[in-house]
Amino acid sequence: MPKRYHTLLALLVFTLALVLRLLYLKDLMHLPFFNHPIMDAAYHDSWARRIAQGQLVGDEPFFRAPLYPYVLGLIYKLSHGSYLIPRILQFLIGSFTSLFVFLLAKRLVGTAGALIAGFLCAIYPVLIYFDGEILTESLFIFFSVVSLYLLEIARSGKRKMWLFAGITLGLALITRPTIGLFLPLALFGCFLFSRKFTLLLLVGIIIPVMPVTLHNYFVSGEFIPVVWQAGINFYLGNNAQANGWSATSPEIRKDWWGGYNDMIAIPKSVMGREPSYGEVSSYWTSRALAFIRNNPGRWAKLVLKKIALFWSSLEFPNNQDYNFVRATSTVLRNPLVRFATIAPIGLVGLLVAIVNWRKYFFVVAFVITYFVATVAFFVCARYRVPIVPALCLLAAVGLIRIVSLARRRSYTKFLAHLGLVCGFALIVNLNLTGEHLPGLAQSYTQVGKVLVEEGKTSEALRYFEKALDVNPSWPEAYEQIGLLKMKSNDFEAAVRFLSKAVEISPDMATAHRALAMIYLRQGQLEMARQAIEKSLKYAPFIEDGYNLLATIERQEGNLGHAEELFKKEIEIHPDNWRAWVNLGSLYQEQGRLEEAAQAYEKALKIVPDNSDVALALASTYAGLGKEDEAHEIVEKLNPQAAANINLRYNQAVILQNSGRMEEAKAIYENILKQDPRHEGALVNLGVIYAKTGKPEEARNLWQKALEINPSNATAKRNLELLKKRQ
Repeated sequence: MPKRYHTLLALLVFTLALVLRLLYLKDLMHLPFFNHPIMDAAYHDSWARRIAQGQLVGDEPFFRAPLYPYVLGLIYKLSHGSYLIPRILQFLIGSFTSLFVFLLAKRLVGTAGALIAGFLCAIYPVLIYFDGEILTESLFIFFSVVSLYLLEIARSGKRKMWLFAGITLGLALITRPTIGLFLPLALFGCFLFSRKFTLLLLVGIIIPVMPVTLHNYFVSGEFIPVVWQAGINFYLGNNAQANGWSATSPEIRKDWWGGYNDMIAIPKSVMGREPSYGEVSSYWTSRALAFIRNNPGRWAKLVLKKIALFWSSLEFPNNQDYNFVRATSTVLRNPLVRFATIAPIGLVGLLVAIVNWRKYFFVVAFVITYFVATVAFFVCARYRVPIVPALCLLAAVGLIRIVSLARRRSYTKFLAHLGLVCGFALIVNLNLTGEHLPGLAQSYTQVGKVLVEEGKTSEALRYFEKALDVNPSWPEAYEQIGLLKMKSNDFEAAVRFLSKAVEISPDMATAHRALAMIYLRQGQLEMARQAIEKSLKYAPFIEDGYNLLATIERQEGNLGHAEELFKKEIEIHPDNWRAWVNLGSLYQEQGRLEEAAQAYEKALKIVPDNSDVALALASTYAGLGKEDEAHEIVEKLNPQAAANINLRYNQAVILQNSGRMEEAKAIYENILKQDPRHEGALVNLGVIYAKTGKPEEARNLWQKALEINPSNATAKRNLELLKKRQ
C-alpha cells in the first residue's frame, strides 16, 4: 500500500479525533466546572497559577507529580490565565495520542489494525472527556503512548531511539508515577532485544526525573524520587473502610484540604513531633501493610473486588462524574464505543499478544503493570483510562485474529475466540462487585457548590434541591442547604437541614461544626459543646474545632482551659488566623496586652488585608500606650473599612488612652446607638463615666456587658473596684 495512502489514513484519524474533541468543547464550555475547577483540578489550577506568577520553586518536596502543573503554568502565562487555551491544547495532544496509537498499531498489526485502533482511540468518549479536564490524564496518556511507539522503533533497529524512549518514559513518570512499575520491564525488554543500549534507555529515563529528585532532596534532605503521596494513596486503597474505587478511610476527611491536613496531623500526633515528608508517607504505608497483615482474607476479597472494578463497564468517578457530563454532551453519548464493548475484545487480544509475547512485549508489559499498579491503590475511571489506548490496540489484535480464523475456516478456534469474547463481555458487564455509581445527586451538589462560590446562591439552592429530588438521602445536599440558610441568618431552617445531614451521615464532621456555630451564636452553650465534640470525634483535626470549643469554655468563664484549647487549635492549624484573634482577645480581656499584641500580630501576618484584625491590634497598641503605632494602623486601612463600626471603636480607644475623653465618649455613645450590645463600647464608656463622676451610669453599662458575656473579666473587675470605692 502506497506511503501516501498511509499518511492519508493517519491524517484522517487525527482529524476525526480533533473534530470530535472540538465539538465536545462546545458542550464543555457551558458547564459550571469549565471556569471553576474542583478538587484535584483546583489543586492543579492553583499550583499552575502560582507558577505563572513567578513562583517557580516551592520550599517543599513535590506532593504530586510536577510536570503537568508546570506545563499548565506556562500555558497560563502565555494565555493570560485562559481556561480555554489549555483545553484546546489538550485536545490537540489527545488527537496526537490517537495518531500515535495508529502508528504503533501499524507497526504491530498492519494497516487494518492501525485503522481500527486509531479510530477507536479517536472516538472513545472517556478519552475525549479527560482531554478536556484540568488533570494529568491527557499529558500522561500521550507520553505513555509515545513511549511505547519509540520503544518499538528502537527495537526495530534505530538504536538511538532508546534514549528518546527513555526521555518520554521519564516525562510520563513525572506526570504520573504509576508508570513506575513498567520501567523495570521496559529496561528488561531493552536488554532482551538490544542489550548494549539498556544503559542508554536508563539514562533517558533519568534525564527528566533528576531535576525533580534533586529539588525534593534540596528542600527536604530526603530521597524522594518524584512524590511523597504514595503512602497515603496506598492506605486509602487498603484499609478497613476501603471500597475499592474511592479515596476512603475511617479517620481522614473526604474533602481535599481536610484530607490533606489530616494526612499530616495524624502521624504528627502519633509521633509527638513534626514528621518529615518521607515519614508521613512511610507512616501510611505501614498502616496499610498492618491492615493487610492482620486481615489477609478481607484484603484478598478487596483485591478481587478491585480487579473486578478495573474490568467493569462502569465508570466510577473520582474528581467529578463522567456520567453526569456524558448526559449533557452528544459527543460523549456514543453507545457503541465504550469500555463495555472494547474491553472484552481487548482481553482476547491480550491473550493473543501474550502467546506472541516477543512481538507485543512492551504493550503487554505496559497493560499488565499498569493494571497491577492501579489495583494496588484504588480503581476509578480516571485512573483506568490510561490503559484504554493500549486496549484499543489489543482490540484490533483480537478482531484481526477472529476475522483471520473465519477466513481460514478454522471454525473451532473461531468459535472458541467468540466464546472468550462472550465470556469476557459477561464479566465486564455483569457488575460482579455489586457497587453502584453515586448517581446524579453528587454531581448536582458539586454544581451547587461551584455556584455558591460564584455568589449565585439562588441557582445553587435549585441544584441542591435537584440532588435531593434524585436522592432524598444525600447528606451533603442537606448540609449545603443548611450552610446557605445559616449564611442568610435563617438559623431555624439551617438547624433543620444540618440535623438531617448528620442523621443520615452521623460522621459528617463539617455539619456538626456548623451546628455548633449556630448554637454558640444563639447562646445554647451545652448544645454547641455537644455538636463540636461530635465534630472532633469524627475529625479530630478539623479546622476551628478546638477554636469553637475554646470559645464555649471562654463564655462559660473557664478562661484557663479556653487558652489551652486556643493554643491546641493553633498547634494543629498554625495559619488559623481566627484562633490567633480569639487568643489575642482573651489576653486583652485579661489585661495581658503584650501577649494580646503578639497574637494579633501573628493573625495580621496571615491575613494582612483583614481590617478587623488590624483594628484589634490598633486597640491593643492603644492600650499599651503605643498611640503612634495605633494611628499608623488605622491610617493604612482602606476606605471601605472607614465605615466599619470597629474602626470607630478603635479610634475611640486610641482617643481614650490619649486622654481625650469627651471625643472618645461621643464615639462610644454613637456606636451604642447602632449596636447596643457592643461589649467594648459598653465597658469603655463605663470607664469614662466612672472617671467623670457618674458611677451609676458606669455600673449599668458594665452590668449590661456581663449580661451579654458573663465571662467579661474587665467588666467584672471594674464592678468589684466600684463596689470597694463605695
